[in-house]
This record gives sequence, C-alpha cells and structure tokens, in this order.
Amino acid sequence: MIDHLSIGTHQIDKSVEFYTNCLATLGYGLQHRDHTQAIFGIDGKWIFCLYPAEPGTSLLGHRSHVAFSAPSKTATAAFHQAALALGASTLREPGPRADINPEYYGTIVKDLDGHTIEVVHWDSAAGGNASDQ
Repeated sequence: MIDHLSIGTHQIDKSVEFYTNCLATLGYGLQHRDHTQAIFGIDGKWIFCLYPAEPGTSLLGHRSHVAFSAPSKTATAAFHQAALALGASTLREPGPRADINPEYYGTIVKDLDGHTIEVVHWDSAAGGNASDQ
C-alpha cells in the first residue's frame, strides 16, 4: 500500500491554491503548510505533498501520473470543473471508459506544472448504471 505521494512544483503558491480548491471536491484538505512543503489529506492523514522545485529543473516523468479516488461521478466532474477554472487543461473529459473497465468513470487533466492528474470513481454496478453515490 502506498503511504503518500509527492510531486514538485515551480509555482508553489499557485499550486497550493489549485490543489486546495480542486481536492476539496474529493474531500481532501490542506493538512500542513510551511515554506518547504504543502501537504493534503483526509482526516489528518497526509496523503499528497507538494514541494517547491528549483527553477529550470524537470518535474515530469514520461507516462507518470497521479490518480485520486472520487466518491462519486458528481465529485469527479466537480474536480474537473474546478481544475479548468484554475488553469488546468483537459486530457480526458469526465465520463465512462468501458475500454478500461465497465466500472470506470473518470477524468484526466494537466495541472499548472504539466503533471497528469486523474480522478476516478469506480461504479460497482455493471456498466456504470448505479445511482451516483
């Protein structure tokens, strides 16, 4: 099991604002912030960390991405809307992807630093026909 995940950013203040607003749609909150880091989580658990990176350093790894669980399809769409409003770009609109899994409902965006961020809700009803809970 993964304990937490960290990524670098060239614009820590903007990234903190971005993730504070976007992750709130999934139930995450800013748990800790100082000049060296910003840490997000749920119920005091530190799960996702942002660290300032030196200018000119590479932040992105080929084919790497972060995927957050969403409690519902509505939360998935809300994350996408919040991300776009704060400057992210869409790689995949919110929706089902039967080619991935009949239970998959998700979205993928590029954050302010170009990190690929996925948000996914797994709908336990076959074909994604369950109510949005």
